[in-house]
Amino acid sequence: MNPGDLLLHLNPLLLLAALAMGALHLRDGDAEKRLLQRVSLGLLLGSLTASLLLLGSYFYRTALEFEYVADYSAVELPLRYKLAGVWAGRDGTLLIWCWAAALALNWELWRGSGTAGKDARRRGDAHQYRLFVLFASGILLALAAIQLAINPFTLSDPLPTEGRGLNPLLQSPWMTIHPPIVFTAYGFAVPLYAAGLAALVARGDAWLDVGRRWARWFWLLTASALTMGGYWAYTTLGWGGFWAWDPVETSGLLPWLAGTTFLHAAVMGKRKRHYALLGPLLAMMVLLLVLFESFVTRGGIWLSVHAFLPSQGEDAAQRFMSIIADDASVKGLVLLLGGCLAATGFTTARAYSRAPSPEPRQRETVEEWLDEDTTFFGAIYTQLLILTVALVLLLMGVNGYLPGSVFESRLALFVALLAALFAIYTLQRWHPPRQLLGWCVAAAGASIVLGLLLLGARPGSWMAGAALPWAALAGYAALRYLWSFRGKPLLPRLRAWGPYIAHLGIILVALGYGVSYGLDQVETIELEEGGSTEAAGFTVTLDDVAMRPGEENRLEAQFRLHRGDKLVVDGTAARVNTAGTAEWRTLIYLEHHLDRDIYVTLDEAVPGEGDEPSRATLTIRQIPGIMLVWTGALLTTGGMALTMFTDWAPGKRWLRKVGN
Repeated sequence: MNPGDLLLHLNPLLLLAALAMGALHLRDGDAEKRLLQRVSLGLLLGSLTASLLLLGSYFYRTALEFEYVADYSAVELPLRYKLAGVWAGRDGTLLIWCWAAALALNWELWRGSGTAGKDARRRGDAHQYRLFVLFASGILLALAAIQLAINPFTLSDPLPTEGRGLNPLLQSPWMTIHPPIVFTAYGFAVPLYAAGLAALVARGDAWLDVGRRWARWFWLLTASALTMGGYWAYTTLGWGGFWAWDPVETSGLLPWLAGTTFLHAAVMGKRKRHYALLGPLLAMMVLLLVLFESFVTRGGIWLSVHAFLPSQGEDAAQRFMSIIADDASVKGLVLLLGGCLAATGFTTARAYSRAPSPEPRQRETVEEWLDEDTTFFGAIYTQLLILTVALVLLLMGVNGYLPGSVFESRLALFVALLAALFAIYTLQRWHPPRQLLGWCVAAAGASIVLGLLLLGARPGSWMAGAALPWAALAGYAALRYLWSFRGKPLLPRLRAWGPYIAHLGIILVALGYGVSYGLDQVETIELEEGGSTEAAGFTVTLDDVAMRPGEENRLEAQFRLHRGDKLVVDGTAARVNTAGTAEWRTLIYLEHHLDRDIYVTLDEAVPGEGDEPSRATLTIRQIPGIMLVWTGALLTTGGMALTMFTDWAPGKRWLRKVGN
């Protein structure tokens, strides 16, 4: 047994010890048992950290005696891609997931031994807090057991002479940061689930601070990962888009949507103690959907370019049974998901049966129907509807790919409703509800008219027209709120700005999606060398086609784009093939402008021989509004980062000092 093997087999033992000590401490309150529990979990974090560092060192020196290293590394790879091999497969990503969950749990234990823990015990929340640690340890035990089935320290047999290297499509700077961000976020979903479960089992308020803390981290990291993944796909895959409603993409969006809904419910949970049942349930849904996403990615049930495993068989049930029979790690994920679903269902039903019946609230006037509590309630359930519809569509596409237009047409109404509720909730402090309702009716009418006017232009063009009125109304609401805090002291001003900057970012992303996919110009042309033709609003001229051999065979097409007499682009698009393989990848030509991107891909090319002229097939795209997406994504993540900074004690002290 090598050192890595030893560490991975030690982890479940440490977790069993932590669970035993935690259960005894829960029963009799013995401080010594609590200390032993903390020591066990601290050693667990140390063991997982050592495992990651050890695996990184094996990739650094390309230790081909390990099967995982041989699968994802090679001697000739640059250092950054060697190290990226750590998270190129299922084995390494699960190790990061476990490490992040252990880090979060140990952070809470450290806080629990200080002022935060004393405050919780003083409020009578100690029992709930102990349950939280137990539940998180139990989930970690399941993950650590699954890790034994996909052990990155398994030895190669026979010993290979060279490694397979990293897939050329993954040899991107984004590969060095995107996957670890994703799986760190997944680790932070573990304490979020445990906090929600503890809240349903035992009364108290300790869970809410824990839940909000890790939900914010999860949300920030997941939003960053979705942005990076979208930009990576946009600049690498050559299909001219950043979101395709691919099963793995869609399943990765679902936990973020659940986290968004939970954070909104937590606002009212903190202010008014609302959503005592829904709040914990939403917190638990985040991990449930993370486990589901992992099953989609790792199981090969859905057809996806992002899946770790290729799909087997033509029928989803056949693929499911095949992978369950052959892959112990997927079987473990399914069992963990089933166990978490059972625990969620049982505790929710139990808590619901014990909860007092809410007093019915009488609403008679428009003002009462559109007050802050009602519109906030409506926004939360609209977000849940968006999540549910996306999940149902994903399940419907298990036996075949559902085009993006299906998701867009089904979700558009709920997105419009959410924009209306956001505007009414935000603006009613300055405008009467009846006036806001009238604005929403006008926005709905304008949305329908503009959508119908653009409907016949090209498939999907209706989205641009339909999105514009709602984006204008919701954007005005966000900007009006931000403007109202302009004269406040620095700390309360930034604290109020953070969430609304994030909301403004989401509005821009939604508008950018509608414009970039609805109004893009796309045309594929075939040209001979020296020939010209009109395409996508340009005169396209093919200047040269050349094959440049080497370690990578590079097939290049040099072209020019004119608009009238003005030269707009003089560039090169290419296709690259690693020598000795049959796989080609696209190197796009991309030029960013504030109003649009110019995006050119080489689909096929044949260099001329003798009297035969060179030929090339190019796809020319003009993609308007794409900068709205990237700007909105930065505002979204920046707004959450600002919210977290203004809620962080050192951040608050610094802002008070700067503001004085």
